[in-house]
Amino acid sequence: MGLDGGTVVTRSDVLRGQSWRVAQNDTSRSTRGGNVTRVPTEAVDKNIERATAWSTCSLTSQPLQPPIVACGLGRLYNKDAVLQFLLCKKDKISDPEALLQYANQLRVAAGSLDHITCLKDVLEVQLQDSAASAAADLQINSTTTGTTTTAAAAFTLGASTSAAAAVAASGTTTADDFLAAAASRFVCPVTLLPCHRHPCSALRPCGHVISDRALRNLRGSGDPCCPVCSRPYTSELPINGTPEQVQQLREGLRAAAAAAKAAKEAKKQQQQAEGG
Repeated sequence: MGLDGGTVVTRSDVLRGQSWRVAQNDTSRSTRGGNVTRVPTEAVDKNIERATAWSTCSLTSQPLQPPIVACGLGRLYNKDAVLQFLLCKKDKISDPEALLQYANQLRVAAGSLDHITCLKDVLEVQLQDSAASAAADLQINSTTTGTTTTAAAAFTLGASTSAAAAVAASGTTTADDFLAAAASRFVCPVTLLPCHRHPCSALRPCGHVISDRALRNLRGSGDPCCPVCSRPYTSELPINGTPEQVQQLREGLRAAAAAAKAAKEAKKQQQQAEGG
């Protein structure tokens, strides 16, 4: 501290030593370092974020498995996870592990799950598996040519296996490859475009997920029917849409909730007036 070559350790030195990332991103020329005025943040790759949204449950972060549902904001969930969430919300489950998971979900969500109050708030969606589509195409081709290929049999047997397992079998072990393979599991049943790369929407009430490119052609034909089941659809729900679409959907949910509350109050007042 006094002419011995030592230095006084300041608060800035302590904070700088706690984060290797901050030290590596420090562009100052000082060897001592000054005050840390800005902590660098890592931007999440949009492709990884979208691939995660199309491959994992938004509630539990587990791989999506049928039956799959979508909330009013277009997020995908495993239906059993939503059922457990609602049961915990209504105090119907006493399992400590389930209650702890429910508490963690509320903490992470920070109010973003308030729009899910019952099963009527979610729509069961029908997602086309890419492996099943490839198997069907190969079977059609083999039937046309009169030959049976081993590739068709492999696709048929692998239709129920996850894409991540297929990547593992090929010897690829990077996390990005696993995520990309899992995200490419679902495709549009009309155009066969991968859902995680192209905007898609679920049709109400049938729940089939169709790419927006195919829906634009349907709107032009003037036939508001699902191209998969031929049932008329009443509206479209963007799945894992843009922030602008999510905000628009959130405002629509709030408006619908306010209208339902007003109608309930009006009905209650009418009943009181008739009873009085």
